[in-house]
Parts: sequence; C-alpha cells; structure tokens
Amino acid sequence: MKIILIATVSNLGKIGDVIEVKNGYAKNFLIPNKKAICFTTNNYKIFETKKHEFEQENLKNLSVAEKVKAQISGKDVVIIENASDDGRLYGSVNSAVIAAKINEVIGEKLVSRADIFLKKPIKEIGLYEVKLNLHSEIALNVRLIVTRSESEIEALLKAAKKGSKSEDSEVVSEVAEVESAAPKKPRKKKEESPEKEVASA
Repeated sequence: MKIILIATVSNLGKIGDVIEVKNGYAKNFLIPNKKAICFTTNNYKIFETKKHEFEQENLKNLSVAEKVKAQISGKDVVIIENASDDGRLYGSVNSAVIAAKINEVIGEKLVSRADIFLKKPIKEIGLYEVKLNLHSEIALNVRLIVTRSESEIEALLKAAKKGSKSEDSEVVSEVAEVESAAPKKPRKKKEESPEKEVASA
C-alpha cells in the first residue's frame, strides 16, 4: 500500500515521505495510530496544506515522549497478578496492561499499547525487560516485575541476581573441566613427585 507519513517513524521515514508498505502494517498500525494516511492525489494536496500542523504535532509528541522518559527511566514497573504456586499466571500481561500501569506510575495517560513492544504476552511471574518506543527519536527499556504480591518483589530480585551468578559459575566450572582435561596437569604432578621424595628423604 502506498502511504504518506504524517509522523516520523523509526526505520521508515519522516513526515511527508511517500512510501510503499505492507497492507496489514498500514491498516493495523500506521493509519490507526495517526502516523500515515493513504496516498491519493487529493490526500497529498490535503497533506501539503496541513504539513505545518503535522510538524507541530510531531514536536508535541516528542515533548511528551521526553517527559515520559524522564519520569519512568530507572524505575521498576510492578504489576501484581494472581498466579498458581508454580508461578504461572491465571491470565496474562499484554501491552495494554503494561501501558495502563506505566500511565499509573507517571500519573498521566501518555502511553498507549502501540508504544509497548512485547514479543508475546507474559504468562509467568518474574522479571522482564520491555521496550518502549515513545517516539522515532526516543526509545528505552523498562524493567517490568510481574508478581503475586509486593512482598515477593525482593525475593524475585534476589533470585534474578543468583541466576546471573549461577550462569557465571557454570561458565567457570566448564573452564575448570576443560583445564582438568588438559594434559598439562598430570605432567606437572609427575615432575613434582621426585622432588617430594627427595624432600622427605
């Protein structure tokens, strides 16, 4: 589908660019989120008369994105959900739930589900990294904590730290195994054994 961008979109183009994109991408994301309009001769004429308005809107959106980034950077977003004993959620956490929680944290409705990039809905308690694409010029990662209660947060954070340490220890143990399999160590023991006998004698 041929479209006219009415907002700057990362890796796609800037305001006023006429480009070809997949129909689904245009109809399901760009057009509903007011980032593009269908290209027709008439639409392009309308765009030309309103280009300044679109540019002003883009600057306004950039300002909002900077505000959100300043308020959310370095903060954990905590979502409390019901889950079974093995940590599986009875429901799931999707981009709409995350956007609503971020808006609650910053105290304003400035983030939409379209700003949240989530590969698939979250179905277990734990720590997750979620990407926020607030504007073509502003993107950031936010740590998301999905838990059954606030009292579990500390335990989840400790478990995550232990997990990263255990991964490091696994690497160390693998290195140790490789070194022990090397032929150098047995040779050293053979060389040291005569010296010990001399010393004892």
